[in-house]
Formats: sequence, structure tokens, C-alpha cells
Amino acid sequence: GIIMASKKALELLKKGDIKEFNKLVRQRRKDGKGAVDLDDQDLSGLKLSGVDFRDAYLNGANLRKADLSGADCKKARLRQADLRGADLREADLTEADLRRAKCKGANFKKANTKNARGLG
Repeated sequence: GIIMASKKALELLKKGDIKEFNKLVRQRRKDGKGAVDLDDQDLSGLKLSGVDFRDAYLNGANLRKADLSGADCKKARLRQADLRGADLREADLTEADLRRAKCKGANFKKANTKNARGLG
């Protein structure tokens, strides 16, 4: 179920195994299962470059100083997430929900923030 998938997803992220994580979420997408739920998880300082966080639940997640460069965060739910000092260069944040997210010192250089909510 969703809890198991999220637990496995979290383990992969903490291990830095982005390739496996992306495989897992893409398989779930193909099987018509929901996006991974990483609400309120501590992902601070992790190297998540190129991660597939499309549609992911990351509300209240701690992503301080995380490397999210080139990440696919399309429609990701990042309400009240802590993105302070995070690297979001070239990340795709199209239609992402960043309402009340903490973005101080985050690097959004060349990021796609089209229709993202809560920025600016």
C-alpha cells in the first residue's frame, strides 16, 4: 500500500539511490497508484539531483540544503515545506504548490516556476 511504498521510497532517498526511487515512482504511476507521500519527512541535506517528485506529497517536508537541481517537481505539493538553502537550479516546479514554504536562500536559477503557487 501507500505506507509501504513511502517507507521504501524514503529509504531509497536517504541512501541516495535516485535511480531506484525514480523507477519506483514511475512504476506506481504506470500502475495507476497514487504519488508517494513524503509529508513532514526529513530530507534535509540529501543529494536528490534529478529526482522525480512529480505530484509528490512533500507538505511540511524538511528539504533544507537539499540538492534538488534538475528535479521534476511538477505539481508537487510543497506547502509549508522548508526549502531554505536548497538547490533548485533547473528544477521543474510547474504548477507546484509552495504556499507558506520557507524559501530563504534557496537557489531557483533557471528553474521553471510557471504557474507555481506561493512563490514571489
